[in-house]
Amino acid sequence: MKTFGFVPRRADVSRAAFREHYETQHVPLALQHIRVFAKYVRNHVVRAEPHELRFDCLSEFWFAGPEAIAGIHAWLDSPASQVLHDDEASFMDCPGMASCAVSERLLFGPARTVESGVTRKIGLAIQRAPSMPRAQFEARLVAFGEELVRRNERAIVRATLDIAQGPPTENLPLHGLVSVWPVASETTLDIPAIDAATGTLTVLTLDAFETPPSALGR
Repeated sequence: MKTFGFVPRRADVSRAAFREHYETQHVPLALQHIRVFAKYVRNHVVRAEPHELRFDCLSEFWFAGPEAIAGIHAWLDSPASQVLHDDEASFMDCPGMASCAVSERLLFGPARTVESGVTRKIGLAIQRAPSMPRAQFEARLVAFGEELVRRNERAIVRATLDIAQGPPTENLPLHGLVSVWPVASETTLDIPAIDAATGTLTVLTLDAFETPPSALGR
């Protein structure tokens, strides 16, 4: 099971300071108390074109099953979690946060493994048009991802597609995300068009940080 967390920074915190605090202070603090992640990756936004989305980090959380998710929610609702909430409030725009369950599919390349250091990725974030039926939107996302791979196969290492699951949520900054691992960090992709009836497309440059399994307590 996998979820996305969309985390915006406070207005008085720079993107660089947000990233530094997240990686050097917030992640170690969270992992002192939460030991149920199967995989944990933070994708920090470097650039967003043609417009900014409502987050500065897209966090990916994997869980072994629903019991692990229920355990986290129970802890977050307990008094013991206040230390984590206080840290979040020091650099995150907490009212602006959002989350959703997602399904991930491999479009191209080898399956994901554990990555060390900073991994440069390109994220193609698509927000569904309000009038677009969900099933039709998902079919168009798959076709979009497959066409992207066809056009750029020699320039990419891997491509995945995440689709938001569960009840429709109006405040989500995206409903589908194609993540691309480029051969070179400054690769320019040949990106298929998204028509207005389907939704809107934002191209994200992302720096991903993955916590090694040994630090997840697994």
